[in-house]
Amino acid sequence: MKLHTGNLYWPVNTEPISLNVNYNVDDNSDVLVVGSGMSGALAAYELSKMGYRVTLIEQNKIASGSTSANTGLIQYMSDEGVKSFSEQIGLEKAVKFYNQSKQAIDDLIKIDQELTNISQANFKTSESLILASAKNKIQDVKDETKMQKEIGYEVSFLNKDDLKEHNINAYGGLLAGPDINLNPYAFVLRLLKTASEKYNLHIVEGVKFIEARKENADNIVTLEIAGKKIIKIYKKIVIATGYNPPAQFEKHLKNVEIYRTYVAVSQVIDISDREDFLTWEVKDAYTYFKKTFASRLMVGGFDEKGDKLKEKDAKKHKNDLLKAANNMFVEKKDLKSEYNYAALFGMSKDNLPYMGIDPENPDIFVVCGVGGNGTVYSKIAATMIAKWINNESLKDYETYRLAR
Repeated sequence: MKLHTGNLYWPVNTEPISLNVNYNVDDNSDVLVVGSGMSGALAAYELSKMGYRVTLIEQNKIASGSTSANTGLIQYMSDEGVKSFSEQIGLEKAVKFYNQSKQAIDDLIKIDQELTNISQANFKTSESLILASAKNKIQDVKDETKMQKEIGYEVSFLNKDDLKEHNINAYGGLLAGPDINLNPYAFVLRLLKTASEKYNLHIVEGVKFIEARKENADNIVTLEIAGKKIIKIYKKIVIATGYNPPAQFEKHLKNVEIYRTYVAVSQVIDISDREDFLTWEVKDAYTYFKKTFASRLMVGGFDEKGDKLKEKDAKKHKNDLLKAANNMFVEKKDLKSEYNYAALFGMSKDNLPYMGIDPENPDIFVVCGVGGNGTVYSKIAATMIAKWINNESLKDYETYRLAR
């Protein structure tokens, strides 16, 4: 599956980060992690730090899939608010889900302090603004603010005049945080570099996962390297291939739907601190934007259902995106698009990720962090994986189970 097309921003604007990449699969690992995106990198980092011997394999180039197209607005809030989820799955489960998402943000902030540093800024905490850009959405934003306050979150409702102080043009907004403004491509490379150099993570490119089967106490894994199939044995396997899972796991992810999203990145512009939020609007389909570390405006949105990308999709909405973002500023900006791309992402019908133990093999854990909050879900999954490998209960995470 082709995951993106166009002129990606992060790979060509990230300081080079060298990795110790191997071309032979280790015969002495306890755990096989399949996939080098955010989910695979976080899982491999956590497991190798815990002392397990871990091999991570990638079919293509490291972090070349969805991670390189991720816009890096890392927020505890999902596309559905606490109020909406409480109506769908009950208040207790909705609050648990949101508490796990907030904990994931805190965990990512701590992990950033543990990783190999680079000279280029790539991670910072930020506040988020969720805007009622249409008048009929004011009450929705007020209701969500009220509910989050009731469950103990420190959030605020900003009225139209409050938002003007931040050069934001909307009828109202929910101010929330802390969240994270991230260069996801750099973060994944930093995770893998640290895990490799400090915790002996074995990284291999050019390896395709074919299948895994259990024979007695062994997990027999078939891999393909340079067109040749090889057999390896692992105690535990983590499948972190995102929206394009190996065939044997597709039946557990039947309710995943694929969408296209579009991104435009402006030229370097003047964006003051008073405007510097992770911003998205309560609207279908919504537009979202943030200031990059190089003072560009990165804008995404205009999502639509579809699992195919054409080359022309890269620039399909470039003017629409910049116009939509500019409409959310009081003082307009002279925006020009210098990077344009389109990418695929997954959604589930209940707006929750799929993360859990394979129903057919308790030694396999599958991560499919579908939804608009993939990095947060990847961290929740890494926490689950650490518990799973230590034989701890995953009862608190039943909401994410496979084949639901």
